[in-house]
Amino acid sequence: MTDIIRTFSEISEKYTAVICDLWGCLHNGVKSFPRAIKALEDFKASNGKVVLVTNAPRPIANVEYQIENLGIKKTHYDMLLTSGELTSNYISEICENRLNVFHIGGKRHHSIYKDMIDEKRILIEIENIEKADLIVCTEPFDPSRDQLSGYENILKIGIEKQLTFLCANPDLVVDVGEIRELCAGTIASIYEKMGGNVIYFGKPYNNIYQDVYSFLNKVNEHKAESILCIGDGLNTDIRGANNEKLDSLLVVGGLLKKMHLIKKGSNTIIDKRKLDQTIENNEVRVDYAIKFFE
Repeated sequence: MTDIIRTFSEISEKYTAVICDLWGCLHNGVKSFPRAIKALEDFKASNGKVVLVTNAPRPIANVEYQIENLGIKKTHYDMLLTSGELTSNYISEICENRLNVFHIGGKRHHSIYKDMIDEKRILIEIENIEKADLIVCTEPFDPSRDQLSGYENILKIGIEKQLTFLCANPDLVVDVGEIRELCAGTIASIYEKMGGNVIYFGKPYNNIYQDVYSFLNKVNEHKAESILCIGDGLNTDIRGANNEKLDSLLVVGGLLKKMHLIKKGSNTIIDKRKLDQTIENNEVRVDYAIKFFE
C-alpha cells in the first residue's frame, strides 16, 4: 500500500540520496516551486546527496541554464543528468564518418549534436527522410498542435528503410504551465508498435541510472535501500524506481493532479481511492505519495 505523506521531512532521514525529477516536481516549465527547492536545501543540509535526473532532450549545460533562470541553482543539487546528454553521447560514439540524421523535433534541440555539426560529422535532414541513416526524436515538430496521425508517412518510410529510432525523451506528455503537450515517447511507442527498432534514453531505462550510481559511488557508498526516487510520472519515474528496486515518492500534483487532487472544503487533498486504482492499473509500486514535493 502507498503511504500518503504531507512533507518530505517525514521520511527524509531514511535516505542518504535522492534521484529527483525536475518537471512537475521542482518546476512546471514556467516557474519553480519554492517549497520544493527548500526541501532539497534541507536534505542537503543533513548531508543528503541530490541527483536531478530529467528526460529533457537537451544536453546538461542547456538544462543547467534553463533551471538557473527558474531559480534552481547548482547549490541545490550535487549532480544533473539529462536523457539528451545520453542521446548525444550515443550519437557521438556511433558517428565515425558522416551520419545523415532525420530529426523529429524543433531546431532548439539540435543542441544534442553539440560539436558534431561543426566537425561535419552530422547532416541533419528534416525535409527528406529518404536520405537518412538514423531517426532522432527529441519532441514532436509542434508539441502543442501536432496530431500523431501526421507522423504516419514518416514512420512508414522509417520502417521500410529499417532505420533505428533514437528517443531522447521517453515521456509521453508534459504539462507546460497549464498546457499539456506531446513528448517524443509517444511517437517512439508508435514506431515500436509498427515493428521499428527504438533505443530509449532516460527514465525508466537502466542506462540513465547507471551513470547516477557511478557518481554516488564516487562521492560515497550508497546502498539501494538508502536511495529514493522522486517524480510525477508513473511510467518513467516510478517504473524506473521499480525496475531498479529503489523506493519511490510520487508527486501527485504533477501529471496526475487533474484526476487525483480533489477539493475538500477549503483544502485540496489526494483522492486516495482513485490514486490506488491508477497505480494498480499501471502495474507499478509506489511507496509514498505526496500532494506537492515540499
